[in-house]
Amino acid sequence: MTSRRGFTSRSAALAARAKAVEDVRRGDVRATRDTFGEFWAKVLEAKRPYVTAGTLQDYTTHGRKRLLPWFGALKLAAVDEDRIRDWLAQMAELVADGELSAKTVNNARTCLSMTMGEAVRRRYIPQNPCRWVPELPVERTEIDYLRMGEIDRYLDACADFYRPLAEFLVGTGARISEALGVRWQDVDLEAGVVRISRQRARDGDGTAPTKGKRFRSVQVGPQLAATLRGVREERTTSGLDDGDWIFLCPPPRRGRYSVRTEPVPPSRKTAHDWHEWALQDAGLRDMPLHSLRHTAATAWLATGHPLIFVQRQLGHRSITTTEEHYGHLETSFMREAAARTEALIAAGGDRRAA
Repeated sequence: MTSRRGFTSRSAALAARAKAVEDVRRGDVRATRDTFGEFWAKVLEAKRPYVTAGTLQDYTTHGRKRLLPWFGALKLAAVDEDRIRDWLAQMAELVADGELSAKTVNNARTCLSMTMGEAVRRRYIPQNPCRWVPELPVERTEIDYLRMGEIDRYLDACADFYRPLAEFLVGTGARISEALGVRWQDVDLEAGVVRISRQRARDGDGTAPTKGKRFRSVQVGPQLAATLRGVREERTTSGLDDGDWIFLCPPPRRGRYSVRTEPVPPSRKTAHDWHEWALQDAGLRDMPLHSLRHTAATAWLATGHPLIFVQRQLGHRSITTTEEHYGHLETSFMREAAARTEALIAAGGDRRAA
């Protein structure tokens, strides 16, 4: 009643107010005294049983860093389109300054929209104010990965305690968290299959369900199977009780691992350090450890495997995701397709002539 707030005139605002009052009167919208911060805490608690620990941590981080400082003290109904646009404009400035990525801001916006959507479902507000506030544009960058001629250089530069893990990442396309969560009971070396259903937790030594809580079986080649078989035989010979973990920290010695009393997998940070050292020793360009997952996918496509195989190996929920990342690299159905088509047409013409 005191400002436009997106309305074109005073009469339009009066009409919207009258409709909102009528919605409340009919029970279509229930009044709540919750602030955004209070409601945010309720939504996170409701989500807890249905999402992985990593996803819940991501939600919590976005709320603490990017949502609660702006909206936490506001009444839920006060979080409207104008305020969300103001928030997004400030986030865009941080992106321009290089302090945040557009993808990070869009993920935070998704959390905000999820919360307001839940408020709509509970009939605390009539509509989701995020609906008319589009995401920031994201510039897609070409993914980097080890080319076929670079894979051996990289593996040869790996430290002895890291090489089996590196071969596993390149051979299976597993995420580092998934690889560190694999145990011997998950591997069938005779069948060449690794079952991936758990991942190492971000904090602590435990495991959690994989991203999306999905189970998958990954086919591995004979060379990787031989590497894993060699690791297991070496453990048996040395009498080391590895706790059923496949990949372990180096043997305890003075320094970083000296306080360790039992064999445990390395932390994600440690594996990232090993990867960086291997790249430097091999004289290769810098790339994240996750690039080994891309390396696996591109190697499968380069050797003629179809996208559906890559999707199942990587555990993507939809082949659309695989297509978005790697579709431009697939050649299995395109290689010599034009020549084969022409040959079939020519053969058909020869039969008619005969």
